[in-house]
Amino acid sequence: MHALIRSLVPVCALAFASVASAAPVALSSVWMRPAAAGADARVYVDIKSDVNVDLVGATTALAKKIDIVHVKTIGDPASETVVRKYAVPGGTTTRLAYLGDHLRLVGIKRALNNGDPVPIKLRFVDAAGKRFEVTADVVVRGLTFPGARP
Repeated sequence: MHALIRSLVPVCALAFASVASAAPVALSSVWMRPAAAGADARVYVDIKSDVNVDLVGATTALAKKIDIVHVKTIGDPASETVVRKYAVPGGTTTRLAYLGDHLRLVGIKRALNNGDPVPIKLRFVDAAGKRFEVTADVVVRGLTFPGARP
């Protein structure tokens, strides 16, 4: 009996991995500028989806929270609105980009410098109400802030 169970464990693990990787969303070009501890920072990402989904949240252990921000007028910070969900149409790439819609890390817990790993988890829901998560590592790149380590 134990031999049967031991032989099924890898099969079950493989089946679970196949289901887990079947998310209809892929993330690419995930990046942010360096940021000081306690500051807020913008994260940019390209989201490609096979089906219509909504981005409904995001988390990282390196910030107190992550807001989904919609920008109505480029260059006008007063037009930025935190939204509860963000539509990602299927069959296209949705870009959360510099000067536009983005994710905002609020209350960064430690300084983030070029090359630091920043794991992020984005939560989505599809039209049927099925929830799923997609993870990625944010690439920290760009000009450093004053007082940053070399």
